Amino acid sequence: MVMQDQNLERQPSNIKKYSNEDLEKLLFDHLYHKFGKRFLDYRKKYYDSINYNLSGNEGNYPNTVILELVNRCNLECVMCHQEWRNDSKKYTMSDNDLDVIFDSFKKNKLNSLMLSISEPLLYKNIEKVFKRAEEAEIMDIFLFTNGTLLNEKNSRKILESSVTRLFISIDAFSKETYDKVRIPVTKNIKSNRIEQLQNNIKNFMKLRDQYDRRFPLVRTSFVELGDNKHEVEEFKNKWLNIVDSVEVQKEVSINAYSETSKFNLDELFSYSKKKDKDYNCRQPWSSIGIYSDGTVTPCCNTFGRNLPIGNIRDDKIENIWKNHKIKKIREAFDKKTPCVGCTICLDNTAE
Repeated sequence: MVMQDQNLERQPSNIKKYSNEDLEKLLFDHLYHKFGKRFLDYRKKYYDSINYNLSGNEGNYPNTVILELVNRCNLECVMCHQEWRNDSKKYTMSDNDLDVIFDSFKKNKLNSLMLSISEPLLYKNIEKVFKRAEEAEIMDIFLFTNGTLLNEKNSRKILESSVTRLFISIDAFSKETYDKVRIPVTKNIKSNRIEQLQNNIKNFMKLRDQYDRRFPLVRTSFVELGDNKHEVEEFKNKWLNIVDSVEVQKEVSINAYSETSKFNLDELFSYSKKKDKDYNCRQPWSSIGIYSDGTVTPCCNTFGRNLPIGNIRDDKIENIWKNHKIKKIREAFDKKTPCVGCTICLDNTAE
């Protein structure tokens, strides 16, 4: 029976999740057995954040860190802002930066790590990152990918790690639509790219069975656009028979990146005077993003890159989590006058 995710926590109205089984129970059985009460505390904080119950209770360290290993992608998808990525200076997270980051994760017992923002499988030694995450005893490790590099070699690296969730963005059912919305950086590719991607995922699932593993849980996702919305049901029905879950998300405007670029940093951090709606965001109390150049932001959104709160090369993560910049963001939400940067983001984000 197909289930729409109806967990008690508040879900954004623009996201629908579907699965054939209770994945939260699978995750609980897997990680509670391994980590006990620590896992329960992690999930409680997660649920509290989704329901906006974390104000004043952000703790001494983020619940989740979103980590960018390289600032590049092999696709230029129509719904994704590229201004700061493929055309900008190329960065790869250095070994020294990774040492600093994972030492901090281990010392502070980070609960959840998301390898995301750009395409993590472009990082050549991804297995070393998996190993560091396991050594740091991070409970819940997410890998976000477009799946094009999910060959057998990378699949084995993932399956031989402690990655708990593999999220694959596809956004199309047919070849024609895939070629429209998920455009390769390398032009004039003649192959059937969506067929190759589908084979990558199917082969991963077969390999997971061969490893006799239930994890990572695999999700395929679809961002609903004008060019692909007619394929939502076909996409959902196809992938629910192959992977563990499917997510369908309404398009979120990328205008916020351009809008925030018009302001200087002091202006972005200043209190907004807008009062036309009730602005809420869980990110400043639960997570941070760390980019491949060491920049730390208060959220994972593309627009957050224009709102830096520190750099891991200049200060410790635990200090950045408590510094005056992120405190100002939290205080602004508490006063119902979020900063200009956050207001622009939320005005462009469907909830």
